[in-house]
Amino acid sequence: MPHLNGELQPSNVKATAVYDIASYATDLFLPLTDVGLTETALTFSGVTMTRDTSDSNQPLDSFPRVYSDTDSGLLLNEGNDTAFNQTYTLDPDMTAVIYKFSLNFCAVLTCSAYTNGGLNIGGLHIKISERSSNDRLLYENTFQSGAATLAATGTSMHWFTQDIVETIKVRKGNPIDIQLNLITVVTGTNTRQEGYAPVAPYLKTAVLKSFYETGISLHLHPDLSHADGVFKYKKERVSLLGQ
Repeated sequence: MPHLNGELQPSNVKATAVYDIASYATDLFLPLTDVGLTETALTFSGVTMTRDTSDSNQPLDSFPRVYSDTDSGLLLNEGNDTAFNQTYTLDPDMTAVIYKFSLNFCAVLTCSAYTNGGLNIGGLHIKISERSSNDRLLYENTFQSGAATLAATGTSMHWFTQDIVETIKVRKGNPIDIQLNLITVVTGTNTRQEGYAPVAPYLKTAVLKSFYETGISLHLHPDLSHADGVFKYKKERVSLLGQ
């Protein structure tokens, strides 16, 4: 055999790494959930619905969805006349690079008692930061809604569908905080509840339609130190060279 007669030493046998791009990048969807917030019932057919129309390139079929003809939904909020401001945490189990955040957030503003003035879902503020010995601000921005102003009791619903194209490195063991708060514009005397619908449609008519989850999709690439599933070695070539 070659490795016995000196023609080929085992130490000289080299493996060829095979790059498998299908195993390298992934879209990770993070549905937003909250425990302990006030739950307010929604009737979708009775809302004033708007949405962003041209600011995201994320295909709709990449978000989790179901089909139903239900007209009932849920608004998660922090109580009467309280601004919505919540922080969600991602705990990376490996170092990775995020190239895009795709936001799919269904903001809801309800006026349950009205005397005068107006209420509007003005915008959504997002702040992404890394918790470590030296905290890092990774991204911050406010997206405007363009939603209609409520001038009576009723409900306004706006889908924020935005792409955040930023190159952000996350590190194993350093939590990533994603803070979301609504910038509502309120004047006059009224009672409101503001927050988001965890699951909601893009169309309000009570017929069979698709419902989408509120959440954030991350397009990420694992660091090459986490490469077991990325570089697949041709083990049969290694064994043949040694025979």
